[in-house]
Amino acid sequence: MFKDLFGTGDPFTEFKREYKPIPLKKKGDIDYEVQWHTSDLEKDGHKVIHIAQNRYGEKVMVYRLIHNDGLDDRDIHLRVKIITPKGVKTPDSNAFLIVDPKIKHMKIADIRIEGERVNRGYGSILMTAIMQLVDQLGIRYITGWISDVDWDHIERSEHFYQKFGFECELDHESRHGTITWVNQALGATREELEKLIIAYTKREGI
Repeated sequence: MFKDLFGTGDPFTEFKREYKPIPLKKKGDIDYEVQWHTSDLEKDGHKVIHIAQNRYGEKVMVYRLIHNDGLDDRDIHLRVKIITPKGVKTPDSNAFLIVDPKIKHMKIADIRIEGERVNRGYGSILMTAIMQLVDQLGIRYITGWISDVDWDHIERSEHFYQKFGFECELDHESRHGTITWVNQALGATREELEKLIIAYTKREGI
């Protein structure tokens, strides 16, 4: 679980390649496209959890993949579908969350919004969806990590997480950082999280 608290590596594939947008089902009708994709995703058992529009007039759909493998409550895979007047952007950006339902802890394992998709509001819309899940699941605290591959835009990353109430601890020498968030509305505290980490460390002899 200690690895799950902060992570030690980058296990996920990067989604950097941008393809030509897929044409809309009805030219110029973004709302119809949203409805079509919502129905198509739900038909396959997945769930759209948040839809918002950014300042560019694009509709951003955040949906949760449901695998029915018995791990859906622990391993949460979110995807971000972006519908523009020119078509649907591909591939969908990704986020991976790991939840421990017993202690109400969530780890942000990875968020992949790459290339030209940066600074278009997609990350904020995705994080809003994540915080909605936090409310639904009664999560008490969130942890995650910032790796050296993100260090060329570390100030932007730090500002992003702080905007959503996260604390960022950065080691510029080793180019590694951690993020933490505690749900004060549920009475969670930073001390509570630190005790959890210490207890696990002692139990595992780390």
